[in-house]
Amino acid sequence: MQKLFEIVNLPTPCPFILQDGSRFDLRTGIPNNSLEVFKSGFAHLGLKPGAEKLFKKETEGAIILLIQKAKRIEDVEILALAKPDSEKVQEAAKAKIAQFK
Repeated sequence: MQKLFEIVNLPTPCPFILQDGSRFDLRTGIPNNSLEVFKSGFAHLGLKPGAEKLFKKETEGAIILLIQKAKRIEDVEILALAKPDSEKVQEAAKAKIAQFK
């Protein structure tokens, strides 16, 4: 997971209590449950190039929702690579990137 996720907008890695009551600790690196935490909209995780393979099995609708939740242009671009042939996903990515600019 460390090769596919990065810590963003956080000067010092620290632990977090998630909405479901579970603990997510970034002090020791990227935890194994990072994919689920990223999907929940956690703001301090970003995607690295190559992470699109984690989302290949997701539906178009799920990818579009993740694009809408994304906090960085880089994340939107990587999520769009998960479904490169989907017009809906590509349109959603373009719209989200336009919001950042």
